[in-house]
Amino acid sequence: MTCADFRVDATAAVAVGKVGGTDHPLWVELPVDMGPELKHLRYFVAVAEDLSFSRAARRLYVSQQALSRIIQQLEHQLGVKLFERTTRSVRLTSAGQAMLGPARQSIAAAEDALKTAQRAGSGGYQRSLRVDISSSGLQTGAVLLRHFRQLHPQIPVLQIEEGVTRGLVALQEGRLDVLLGLATHCPIEIAAEVIRRETVVLGTAADHPLADLEVVPVARLADFELLLPTEEAAVEWVEFVAQFCRQAGIRVRRWPGVTYGSHGAADVLRERLCVTPTTRWHEPPADLVFRPLVEPVPVFSWAMMIAPAVENTPQVKAFVECARLVAKQYDWLLPRQDDMFREADATS
Repeated sequence: MTCADFRVDATAAVAVGKVGGTDHPLWVELPVDMGPELKHLRYFVAVAEDLSFSRAARRLYVSQQALSRIIQQLEHQLGVKLFERTTRSVRLTSAGQAMLGPARQSIAAAEDALKTAQRAGSGGYQRSLRVDISSSGLQTGAVLLRHFRQLHPQIPVLQIEEGVTRGLVALQEGRLDVLLGLATHCPIEIAAEVIRRETVVLGTAADHPLADLEVVPVARLADFELLLPTEEAAVEWVEFVAQFCRQAGIRVRRWPGVTYGSHGAADVLRERLCVTPTTRWHEPPADLVFRPLVEPVPVFSWAMMIAPAVENTPQVKAFVECARLVAKQYDWLLPRQDDMFREADATS
């Protein structure tokens, strides 16, 4: 084959060589629309923010002619006008306005990807710590996250509040790193470590009859409806409450309504529609009271549940170390001498 026997079919993007009088394809380039480059998006955002090609060009350290040419290429590629230009002004078209927000997000995502790669290459943290604390209204998760952010400000935290039932699924599917809660339903392949044994209290309105008691025997709950989550959201908590009520010889009377979060719970408690067994709240409202439950004393075992695929990652190891430090600092694991209810202890 000689140079004269070689040709490129531009329409089909096929390089053809003649061998023995017959055409044979040497390579084929399939037409692929790669979409706008990141550089095009940066230039578009600069012009959109300055509404001036000359100012944007100075900011980008390129000539005004080069910037104008790149914007024209982008408009040609998209098939829409992004700017309305006159001799005196530049303004975004409706298409340009629609594109500005996503363009900024794309640039930010690309920059984050580059920083993540750099951190990974230098032995740093690769991504956010994804942790489900069950509820930010409860003391345990809120305290842990506050200490973790103070100790490790360089690790971004993605805080999730879906609860144990959904959290266990997320752990198994790789969508979550750490889950806080009762580990009675935790599969054997997921590591669980108890970090706090917390006695349960009863939340009521300040003017509720039970608020006058210093401690509330569990048997007294037989006369009142209890605010509980749905079994779909927190079956482990519903079972836990049913267990200590059975031990006291009573059945649970569930309030028929459902609330989401501590604010919603506080509203129905204030109206004296129900009472709620709970662990301690992070910032309890002044018009609610919380009394210890006794006879028996229910003890809730907070556990860290960790996805096996991430338990040795730097961010998860840092969280585990922080949780152990906080547990020691606040004596969260000290054995108690009172009548503890241990049937639901995740370590048993």
